[in-house]
Amino acid sequence: MTRQGSCLDPTPDALTVVDRLAGLSKVISPAVMEQALLDTGRAGQRACKLSHRVMLWVVLAMGVLTDLPIRQVFKHARRMQPGDKTPARSNLCEARQRLGVEPVQRVFDLVVKPLATPQTPGTFYHGLRLMGIDGTVLDVPDTSANEAHFGRSSGGRGDSAFPQVRKVSLA
Repeated sequence: MTRQGSCLDPTPDALTVVDRLAGLSKVISPAVMEQALLDTGRAGQRACKLSHRVMLWVVLAMGVLTDLPIRQVFKHARRMQPGDKTPARSNLCEARQRLGVEPVQRVFDLVVKPLATPQTPGTFYHGLRLMGIDGTVLDVPDTSANEAHFGRSSGGRGDSAFPQVRKVSLA
């Protein structure tokens, strides 16, 4: 690992990163991204290095490049050449906040759907779609707002140290 700025650069296998981004671009086309930006009122932004269009792609890339910090995701997602300037982490975070969650939610709504049909081997049993359910508990920052919304777990030794989110996923 090499130091870059204030975070570690894990130097992943470049082909793996390219493969993951190529796979993402096959599932989520530029037309879908453009539609999501139009539907959420974020398409008419002036052209800049951290436009909504750029940041939507970076946020989506963060979902497949989970082992990399945001500056590295930006570099790979933008296919930057050595020597190109990467925005500061704080600028990327502010641009991500400006984008908001709505365009990402809209991409999800446009793209995600069941892919298996009753003819796909192993996906149905007696006419019913097979699914997996998984649950987990996640600690969230210890703030009064989080405690009021999520609460704390209680046990024999009292309340937990942090408010906790209980999440169930259907896959």
